[in-house]
Amino acid sequence: MSDREIELRKRIETEHTIFKYRMPASPAAEVYENCNVIRFYECIYEFFQYAENIEKEHINACLMYENVIETLYQLCIKYEYLRYSRWKDIEEMLSALIEEQKKYAETADCRK
Repeated sequence: MSDREIELRKRIETEHTIFKYRMPASPAAEVYENCNVIRFYECIYEFFQYAENIEKEHINACLMYENVIETLYQLCIKYEYLRYSRWKDIEEMLSALIEEQKKYAETADCRK
């Protein structure tokens, strides 16, 4: 496991832990309303804890963000076709993140 992958896994674990302890402190109605968010966080956390051989490009793309899971959740909202219940779905989401970064880079280059 590379140093960058270790860094990413730690970042994911920290974000997950903060989310996990913050959510139960919310009112019951808010927890209920956020059940899909909770499931999303758990699926992404599980992927990064147990997946082997995560692609280097996916690791590098994720490390560009402080709150990786939140970033992926916002991407999933933006592109409704993205799913997260299977690891293959999460890998597709990570590829979509890379494409999103490329689009942003192209747009930034056009503004120069």
